[in-house]
Formats: sequence, C-alpha cells, structure tokens
Amino acid sequence: MTTEIKHLTNDSQTVTELHDLIVNTFWDTYRGSSADANIAAYLDQEYSPARIKEQLTESNCAFYFIVVDGKIGGYMKLNFGEAQTEDYDGKSMEVEKLYVLPDFKRQGLGTQLLEFAEQKARAHAADYMWLGVWSENEKAKAFYHEIGFRQTTTHTFELGDDPQTDLVLVKKLK
Repeated sequence: MTTEIKHLTNDSQTVTELHDLIVNTFWDTYRGSSADANIAAYLDQEYSPARIKEQLTESNCAFYFIVVDGKIGGYMKLNFGEAQTEDYDGKSMEVEKLYVLPDFKRQGLGTQLLEFAEQKARAHAADYMWLGVWSENEKAKAFYHEIGFRQTTTHTFELGDDPQTDLVLVKKLK
C-alpha cells in the first residue's frame, strides 16, 4: 500500500472532490445521531462548494487528502492562528476535520494524518495541537487518547438546530 498526503489547491476539480468527500464522510459519521434535516442544513451552510472554495484560499487553513494507491481515502483540515474555531493563545494548531472513508478505516490512515499534522504544528512552533470530537464517538475518542490527546474541556457543536457536545482534546508538543 502506497500512501501520499496531498495539499489541496483551489481548483474546480479539487473543490468537487473535497465537497463529495466531506458530504460522504459526514453522513457516514453522523447519520442517525440527529435529524437528516440538521445534517443537511449544516453541510449546506458550512461546506457548500462556494464555502469550500473560500476556505481553500484562507491563508491560515490547509486541507489535505490522504491518497492510497491512487485513490482518495480521507481528508484533514488544519487551522492556524485566527482561523481556529476556538480562541486560543496563538501557540496552537487545530485539527478541525479528520475523516477517513469507511473502506479505508483501520489501515493507519488517521495515524498518518495526525503524524503529518504534528509535523505541521511543530513547523509553526505550536506548543500543542487540539481538536473537537463528538462526545458520542467512542471509537474516535479511544483513537485520539491512544495517540496522546487528553480532554481539557467541552464545547457545543451546532448541527443545524441540534446542539451537540464535543470534547476538546489537546496533545502537548513541548
């Protein structure tokens, strides 16, 4: 198995591929946890093709595909500085999104993406990296804990009109 982590650029093919991947992985993760209308509303608001195109041009955001034997297996979004979704002290980096397609799960892709994220955080002189994980996602919580993330607090994630609780997990780098 050959894997590559590819930085995404703002072109129409990338926007289409990323949009399709976001929609598919989000539905796979959250279907049944909230009304379909809430999931659809969130995706329409936050991840329309136009919004994705905007995010791809933001200087403090970066999207990456993980490609396995020529096929996209998942994606990750990193936020630096003011692009982070929580107000931190500037010495952090957020892993805002990390999703792997069902056919590619349990092949180490999440670990590879987070190792890559850690390299990026260190290159930006971050003291720690952090993320939010849905409080009901037991597999993800166990995965993040296993690789060194620890819960510090919680925050509310608005899924349409359905507030969800996310655990804020931090991995210290220094």
